[in-house]
Amino acid sequence: MGQITTLQGYFTEETVRQLRPQYGLGYKHRMRALEAMLACQLTLTYGRYHVMMDLRQLAMSEERMSYQQAEVMADILNQMSLKETKPTDLLSSQDEDVDESIQTYKEYRHYLEMFKGGWFVPEVVELFCERVYEADDYYGFKAFCNLYYYVYAEDLLLYQMGEIGYREFVDSFQEISLFNCKRSLLNGEKLKRYIRTMRQVVELYKEIFSEFCVKMHEG
Repeated sequence: MGQITTLQGYFTEETVRQLRPQYGLGYKHRMRALEAMLACQLTLTYGRYHVMMDLRQLAMSEERMSYQQAEVMADILNQMSLKETKPTDLLSSQDEDVDESIQTYKEYRHYLEMFKGGWFVPEVVELFCERVYEADDYYGFKAFCNLYYYVYAEDLLLYQMGEIGYREFVDSFQEISLFNCKRSLLNGEKLKRYIRTMRQVVELYKEIFSEFCVKMHEG
């Protein structure tokens, strides 16, 4: 028998199976599965929106990153991300920033169209992205939506669609130490923090959705 991971300790295979909407045993389980799906969709969509907005601001800025600064930033990103980053990847001209912003905008619009349906209403998601980006909180979500949370979201959606199994899904919940660059599965506290963050994201979306419905009714 293999070693029980943190996620396995919190969620048995049967419990995680209930994150697939088609396996919901009742209304409560189905709603939980749909909320998990929505949290993942919002994570992926907001991640593209955040990068797009940062690139727009960078394109309008007169200050450019030096090679030395790029080296430091690349080192930090390589410790946190699954994708290797070189200093030259972070150096760009204003024209390149504009081009990349346009490309990221297309990816953002792609997610809005691909996820459309059910609770995911593109007009509401756009309002959600604007609210989060301008907010002074939601730090964890904004910091990790293009790093760990992006990976978790992709794999949970794949699991819900039946394209990966339980063990592969569980093993995707990893992080990389900033001190020794080693990968490890999430500990209990960080897993609970991730779940709390996703619940906050969904609750904010529901709040914005309600406001949107009221305005539509009044209009």
